[in-house]
Amino acid sequence: MPCLPRSKEVAVGRNSDARWIRAWVVVAALACVSCDLSSLWPHASSIVEQTATALNDAIAALQSESADWQQVLKDLEKKLTADAQATIRNEIDQLVSRTVAHAGVEFRCDADFIRHRVREDLVAIKARLLGALVPPKRPALCQVVPETIDASIVPQQLKFLGFYGYNFDFADRLRARILNADASAIDVTGKLDRPTPYAMTLAFGGSGVQLDARNQRVVLEWNDLQVSSVAIIQPQAAPPAVCASKVVPVFAREADRDIGWFIPPRVHGDAEFAGHGPDVRASVTLTVTPTLLLARVYMDAKEIAGDTEAEGWHDFSLLRAESGWRIDRVEGATNSSVHYVDSNTDPDFRKMGPADLIERYEFIGDTSGDEAGTRTGVMLHFNQVFVTESQITNCVSSTAFRAALLAGFISPATRTMLEAKVGDDVGRRRAQLATLINRPQ
Repeated sequence: MPCLPRSKEVAVGRNSDARWIRAWVVVAALACVSCDLSSLWPHASSIVEQTATALNDAIAALQSESADWQQVLKDLEKKLTADAQATIRNEIDQLVSRTVAHAGVEFRCDADFIRHRVREDLVAIKARLLGALVPPKRPALCQVVPETIDASIVPQQLKFLGFYGYNFDFADRLRARILNADASAIDVTGKLDRPTPYAMTLAFGGSGVQLDARNQRVVLEWNDLQVSSVAIIQPQAAPPAVCASKVVPVFAREADRDIGWFIPPRVHGDAEFAGHGPDVRASVTLTVTPTLLLARVYMDAKEIAGDTEAEGWHDFSLLRAESGWRIDRVEGATNSSVHYVDSNTDPDFRKMGPADLIERYEFIGDTSGDEAGTRTGVMLHFNQVFVTESQITNCVSSTAFRAALLAGFISPATRTMLEAKVGDDVGRRRAQLATLINRPQ
């Protein structure tokens, strides 16, 4: 009676889903001692291939800016076979219920933000299926309401601070603190409420947070990384200062724009594409925190009509805010993606143009020998990126003030004190950005 090749067991036995396949073969063997088991492994392997292909199709579809992420998820559910691992089916079902079921109710993020987050979730699910390394889920913020707190209307008009984004139900290391003028801090994490996976609230008054005259700022942190910072405007006779702001180029030198090489790990098959492509997809997504600008680089290279595949992602740090300043936002594109099929063993270049986040991608796909996990990778050449930074001393950000004013969370008295100063700062910053953009790079 033929035995199941040991090499197959080692190749896929790196996670719980792979172990399910081995257990399936063992159970089948026990149930049919006299059977020829040579047909069992191909069937189990075929299940993984079919599931991975369905996930690949969904991930590829979500790379398009025009993709309807809800429809992509529904189509993925239909493509999964009845034999697909229960854990994978459950993960997809949970992803659908966490997104489609709540769309239009709690979401304050735009469709593009959700599309990228859903795509990241599918890449992680596929990585678990193939036994690849999966980074921990991290919370992603798209909106804070209000962006600054006018203490004069708390809690009568402003009853809570709302954080809106993604993955809040997985972020078990979130911490909220109030920073005071005397450099002390108050931990208010216990006052955070998470009514949905996409919303967190910090209530004021009653059983919530009680603000006092010392409070300057509410900060939200994850894994000791500050992900949000909200200034508190205290009632006072004299108008508070408007935070100084500036537009900063991310890359000081031309050479700094080259990021990489990033070589994704081999997740399936042998290490040789053997002239069969690969089919290559890559994307870059910027993440802004008050202290750090990150670029998440993703690449997938899959053999055409074969099982060799290299896939993964890596976070590159592009800019750290200088002491006493915070990064408010990126001025311009925050995402880029590309797709092509390799047809030779030479390096490949894809030019994206000046309006894209990336000016040029440089790839190594197929080579004359083994490459998946060792040589196949991507080098990025960024266009210049600009960010707006503002001071975080005892002052009010003009951007946050205008957002809170439009949302109706600024009192008439505070508006009278600050509106003219804020208008001057906005005009000066726009002029600075125009000068930097038109300057020869």
